[in-house]
Amino acid sequence: MNDQAPQHPESQPTISQPELVGSSQPPLPPAPPTQPGGWYGAPSAPPTQPAGWYGAPPAAPRRRRGPVIGAVAAVILLAGGGVTWWALTRGDDPIDHVELSGGKLVEEEPTDSYGGECDDTDEYSYNDCESEDSVYEFKYKITNKGDGPANYSVIVNAFDEDGDYVGQTYIGASHVAAGKTETEKSEFDEYTALEDGRELSDIDSVKVAYVERMALAN
Repeated sequence: MNDQAPQHPESQPTISQPELVGSSQPPLPPAPPTQPGGWYGAPSAPPTQPAGWYGAPPAAPRRRRGPVIGAVAAVILLAGGGVTWWALTRGDDPIDHVELSGGKLVEEEPTDSYGGECDDTDEYSYNDCESEDSVYEFKYKITNKGDGPANYSVIVNAFDEDGDYVGQTYIGASHVAAGKTETEKSEFDEYTALEDGRELSDIDSVKVAYVERMALAN
């Protein structure tokens, strides 16, 4: 019999890392340390920036249409007004339709009640002659330069030799055909409204002050 104590196998070191027995591969490296988000691993959200600097482009400034529309309307109105003014002043001013001439002071001779020559040499005491006042007489000519018949109403002003206003009278013409002329006499008489302290003898000249042409349909 063998008197020697039984032999025990030597203890083997414990494998601390997962490996295959008899493998020649080196042990796996340790797991990387956990780091704060954004430095390792998934990227963190981009920093928030002011609107218009990052992300969508800034919105374009809104155009002010009100002033532009107003300016266009003003130009249209001015253009229309210019056309109207041109149409009214292209030689159709009715004041050009009237001409005055032959102004003079006329002192009429007194006449009897029948319009005859005055003779107050009879034996009766009352005056047989009627005194006639002086008048300032002038001629006027109205020519219708329009396309159809028209009536005319005219204001004539009187002035003294210094050009100062003395008085005013009115003349007119009815249904003057296109292209036709009407010539008449008119006068400033005792019934004409004169400036205070003025007399008919103060009148030296007359001028057309205003003309209204009323176009007629027929």
